Amino acid sequence: MTMFFYLLMLLSGFVIAFMACRHHYRLRQQQRIIAGVEKDRQHVRQSTIDVDNILIDNSSWLSLLKQLDTQLSVKMGTLVCVMAIISLTEQIGLFTLSAQDLVMVMLLLLVLIIVIPGLLQKPAITQRYKLMMDALPYFVDLLAVCIQAGMTVENAIKFITHNGEEIDANLSSLMRLLTKRADVSGMEEALGELYRMVDKTEMRMFCATLQQSVHYGTSLYDNLIELSRDMRELQLLSAEEKVGKLSARMSIPLILFIMFPITILIAAPGVLRIMKNALF
Repeated sequence: MTMFFYLLMLLSGFVIAFMACRHHYRLRQQQRIIAGVEKDRQHVRQSTIDVDNILIDNSSWLSLLKQLDTQLSVKMGTLVCVMAIISLTEQIGLFTLSAQDLVMVMLLLLVLIIVIPGLLQKPAITQRYKLMMDALPYFVDLLAVCIQAGMTVENAIKFITHNGEEIDANLSSLMRLLTKRADVSGMEEALGELYRMVDKTEMRMFCATLQQSVHYGTSLYDNLIELSRDMRELQLLSAEEKVGKLSARMSIPLILFIMFPITILIAAPGVLRIMKNALF
């Protein structure tokens, strides 16, 4: 009877998880449809540059997390594989699990497979955005050198992205997509689209500088050198801000693990004497 109860609970968990994933998928589909209708009403063309997908495609870890987060079949396949490994190790004799423990392990794995990929994906993408913005000043320096040597903006970007994979693979992929977009609709429109898609100060400064040069024909070499200097100063200010916040964050573990124990050590003898005198 107990085994039947746990199997029923496990089956109910699978059904609830399947319904939740299906509802989530339908909700996302409806949101895409509504967003597309609103864009059509406003006559706004949907952007072809999706930076998140570029970051995910360049990382096998992020690709795996995306599949686990979006595809129900991958979730179930992962759960079956893990349970098969647990059953195999149990048959070998490495450890033994009761039926109740086995059901609890399956439920715990199901929850982890559903929740963990979405929690890990966002910080990983944020970290890759940061690495890409840190590499952008070096890209700007190389672009300035190429332009000073007589190359056009499009040719300079193509040359750097073809030979500068060591700077940052994600940045090279993004710039490669920018040049492809520029071949279709022009560099100015491609830079405007990149400006709207990447909500980072350094990238928007880069796009605005190139747009100004393309539109007004200003001197680009001096502007790029100054832009690179401004980006590094901005990154330095950001690092100094994080260092300034570190002292406030360190006060929390100091209070928890030093002040409270010292207070207890000081007050404990007196409290013990008071309790001893009160009892005897």
